[in-house]
Amino acid sequence: MQKKKKRNLLPIILFAVVIGLSIIGILIAQNLRQASIETPTLAASQDDVPRVTAQEAYQAQSNHEAVIVDTRSETQYQQEHVTGSINIPLDQLENRMSELDPSIWYITYCT
Repeated sequence: MQKKKKRNLLPIILFAVVIGLSIIGILIAQNLRQASIETPTLAASQDDVPRVTAQEAYQAQSNHEAVIVDTRSETQYQQEHVTGSINIPLDQLENRMSELDPSIWYITYCT
């Protein structure tokens, strides 16, 4: 009879292990994402660039941790833009990189 009781516990134990591993995986992923935001590195491609949410960008700008850069045309920027952002159109960005302080975190957007 004890064998049946052990078999009945097996699905519960396996379920608990899966839930535990899922929680650990989520926590690790969140820590890695936060670390990539806090210590950015050179990106080999656009896929390597850390993404931030609009809320994270707003908080960083509000806390004076970042400058928002609008990469749309000057006309589009004049029509509407994020308060406090600067405008450097995408087609000018490469030529104007020397204007940017490398010690400042810049968050770009184009929509």
